[in-house]
Amino acid sequence: MKKRMVLLTILSLMTLTGGGILLFNFFNGSQEQLEMTENRVYEYLMEERNYTDEEIDSIRTEYDWRNDRDDERGAYQAFVTFSDEEEYEYEYIYNELEGVRQIGRNEGEGNHSE
Repeated sequence: MKKRMVLLTILSLMTLTGGGILLFNFFNGSQEQLEMTENRVYEYLMEERNYTDEEIDSIRTEYDWRNDRDDERGAYQAFVTFSDEEEYEYEYIYNELEGVRQIGRNEGEGNHSE
């Protein structure tokens, strides 16, 4: 009886832990994909758009599970703030097929709209 109880307890803990990890990843996304998005956007800005490191104030990545099936938005986004326009955040997405592209929320405003 004690062995059965110990076994049930261990199985329950494993199930709860596994479920918690899956739930965390569902709402927070893959940390690896977030890092890849940040790196690809940074490389794009430096190599293709010819920005310098000093011109890029920050890159913040975010996962939005509601956009997971939306091709225009994408689930993984990067929000870039440039040093000369700290009031604007420019939105970029990255995927394997299309690479990096700006999908912007500034509607043509700002110095860095593409």
